[in-house]
Amino acid sequence: MKRKWPVFALALVLALPLSARAHLFWLLTDKGAPQVNEAVQVEVGFGHKFPKDEEIKDERLGAVKVLRLDGRELAMKKISTTRYEFVPPAAGVYLFSARVVPGFVTRTPQGMKIQTKKGVPDANLCFHFDMAAKTLISVGDQKQGFDQSAGSLLDILPLKNPTSLKPGESLPVKVIFQGKPLAGVEVKFIHENWPDPLKPFATLGKTDTQGEIQVKPDKPGKWLLIASHKTPYASPEECDENMYSASLTFTVR
Repeated sequence: MKRKWPVFALALVLALPLSARAHLFWLLTDKGAPQVNEAVQVEVGFGHKFPKDEEIKDERLGAVKVLRLDGRELAMKKISTTRYEFVPPAAGVYLFSARVVPGFVTRTPQGMKIQTKKGVPDANLCFHFDMAAKTLISVGDQKQGFDQSAGSLLDILPLKNPTSLKPGESLPVKVIFQGKPLAGVEVKFIHENWPDPLKPFATLGKTDTQGEIQVKPDKPGKWLLIASHKTPYASPEECDENMYSASLTFTVR
């Protein structure tokens, strides 16, 4: 029998605005620029604190993949639910992606129900959630290929090599939805040594008409970018909103 995600955790993930949301979802590698045939470990992150917190349950974690520039999926060794190992066979850019298994949450006066609002006469609001995470490695001196999509409906594309950033350098990124640039969406960020536990994110700003925005990390270490987007659910008698979130992680040396 599969365990269910706690209603309290789902409420934190979905019922609160992004700036107050306690549960995050991300991917991190132990090397940003490895050599050919040098093993890379990839960790799935989930919880209240970036870059390390609780472990996501196995049944809540969707596919974890590594893709070449041409979109071909390569094999990874599963070490545990949250840790994988990959050996790059050649120079190039490799993209790691993961998803939380999509699902429904309905808010009621009594609390959250993990279902659609059908059969829930006192439902206040229903969300269908879709959470995706990605990160990249660069093997060799790569100049392009970092803007490949992970295939998620909402995605953050770095427009230059994020693995070679130094403090103070700009990283242009593009947010896309269903393969098209998404204008006016907020992008938020957090650093691994975030100083304010009461303000878990800072708002970078909103994307321009091309879906682009400039990120300028000011210190070394691990960084997490998150974009979120809502759309009406296609069957309002079943649910009210689709709620999408996408993350991109990178390390400034």
